[in-house]
Amino acid sequence: MKRVLATSFMLALLAGCDDPKPQAPPRSESPEAAPQGRPGVALRAAEERVRTRLRSEGPLTLRAVYAHRQAVPDTLAICGQVNPTGRGEDPFIPFVAVVGFEGDRAARVEFHIGATSPEATRVYFEMVDRCFDGGGPPSTRAALRPLPPAPTVMPSVVIGDAPPPPALPAQQVSPSSPPPYPVALVPAGPPQGNVITRQPANIRSSPSGGSEVLRVAPRGSNLQVFGEAPGGWVQVGEHEPWGWVHGSMLDR
Repeated sequence: MKRVLATSFMLALLAGCDDPKPQAPPRSESPEAAPQGRPGVALRAAEERVRTRLRSEGPLTLRAVYAHRQAVPDTLAICGQVNPTGRGEDPFIPFVAVVGFEGDRAARVEFHIGATSPEATRVYFEMVDRCFDGGGPPSTRAALRPLPPAPTVMPSVVIGDAPPPPALPAQQVSPSSPPPYPVALVPAGPPQGNVITRQPANIRSSPSGGSEVLRVAPRGSNLQVFGEAPGGWVQVGEHEPWGWVHGSMLDR
């Protein structure tokens, strides 16, 4: 029961994390008002990831969609919400797509959607970290980045009228300093089953979105599971562990 309440609270909080900045291009159903240039390319890339994740082929029901320039040059974050069914009584699910450009082409896309409880937690952190102009890490260099604190109380504002999340104090993490939050890992052991990547997936050195990318597993890769970690991370490989992939990228 506590897990159900916590999940409902997290999704309700994320649904209220709209950041209606006038300069950000909102998603419109009118083709004439669709954003052009890089924001338009990034939006289409985000929609493609939403369709793939939700296995949707029909029109998408989106709201509160904004493009935010990131601290890393040539990078945009598309933040928004999607109603998977389009029915008015069903909730909107928040998502974040980080799109890196080479010229006017979307060369890299990192996508997160709050379709499950672990994913909702990850999307909350991504929204706090990226859904504003100048968000995200200052460079593409892989490094351990401290996560912002998770919410502990229900906000008193009405959903849809929530102010943008407060600015968080800067934290410095050196390579020799301990992690800013506890991480309890399950040691690697004999294979515990198999998973298949639902899209190209980054395999990272540790169960953290800011850790080093060791390799990229193509879509449809059949991998063995060697361990799991909090937050939905899975240790995968073939004959031996390669690294960590978030569970949202995998089908059991």
